[in-house]
Amino acid sequence: MAKLRASMSVEEFDDGYFYAVDLKAFARQLGISVGRRRKLELEAPIRGVLRTGIVPLAKPVPDRRSGDERDRLAAETIVQTYVDDRRTKAFLRDIVHARSPSLRDKSGQWYWLNEWRRTQLQAGRRITYADLGNRLLELMRSEGRLPRIPAARFNNFVTDFMADPANRGKGRASAVAAWECIKSVPGPKTYEAYAALEPNRRKVGGSG
Repeated sequence: MAKLRASMSVEEFDDGYFYAVDLKAFARQLGISVGRRRKLELEAPIRGVLRTGIVPLAKPVPDRRSGDERDRLAAETIVQTYVDDRRTKAFLRDIVHARSPSLRDKSGQWYWLNEWRRTQLQAGRRITYADLGNRLLELMRSEGRLPRIPAARFNNFVTDFMADPANRGKGRASAVAAWECIKSVPGPKTYEAYAALEPNRRKVGGSG
């Protein structure tokens, strides 16, 4: 497995697989503010530093901590203490369905809504829950699939594995076994890379 180091290329970083605790330590080493960022949220700024050598100035937007009072869920409420839970999602769906009752959820909509929210707050803009509802409406109305979630390699791998007709009848356990296999092989951690392996190098479980 590749070692995290400041001199590595973006390609080397993408070809490796690293645990959250190691990514957080590496981000701090590079001078990136970690805060309460998750693994997914750290990979993009790490790539940026490896590519440009420039440490981003923006600090992560703090999420609600245990005991903090959450925002009142109302259209006019200014977003300050956002809680990404079922209550909030149901409220935002209600805003959307008040304007377009037949709209259905789209894969990735909550990730991209949260990215938009963080971008607005990091830029110092005041946004309301009505603004969040309007943005969610735009995401749900967009044609085709939403962009893939950056760095969500495991989820993307499983989606592609299950979509391949060659894997018809195989369950999630088989997809996870295939993921564990490609993780141990140098190179991209994609289903395309896995499919290109010689059959005897694949270690896929049963039908799940």
